[in-house]
Amino acid sequence: MPAPGARYAWPLLPVPPVRTPFRAPEHAYGPGHRGVDLAGAPGQAVLAARGGTVVFAGPVGGRSLVSVQHDDGLRTTYEPVEPAVTAGAVVGAGAVLGVLGPGHPGCPGCLHWGVRRDRTEYLDPLVLLRPPRVRLLPVPDPWPG
Repeated sequence: MPAPGARYAWPLLPVPPVRTPFRAPEHAYGPGHRGVDLAGAPGQAVLAARGGTVVFAGPVGGRSLVSVQHDDGLRTTYEPVEPAVTAGAVVGAGAVLGVLGPGHPGCPGCLHWGVRRDRTEYLDPLVLLRPPRVRLLPVPDPWPG
């Protein structure tokens, strides 16, 4: 099984500006911003950040969203998205999940992109996009041979 957070990509292309950053709540039900808002344009394709299984596609609280469960245990959510997929669909990385809706008050034309582990542990999705850390070790002297 891959390490959590490996091999994720931007859900909008070209790479969008971040309008609102992630703000972790102090406790599971406290205030915060459980994702990031990415600048986009209504009608723009929203892409799966990594391959997985669509676990939900439809309206919640007056806005449509799509959630994808990934094999590393993380679940990504995209909203507002007019879905082009249905629950149960297996999607590859970069697959079109739907098109971006008009946004929400305070951030028109924004895609809210969230990620969580388990039911209440939300993570900053931008961390998924960081390249893996490479550590160089000293060369042994003398070189084994």
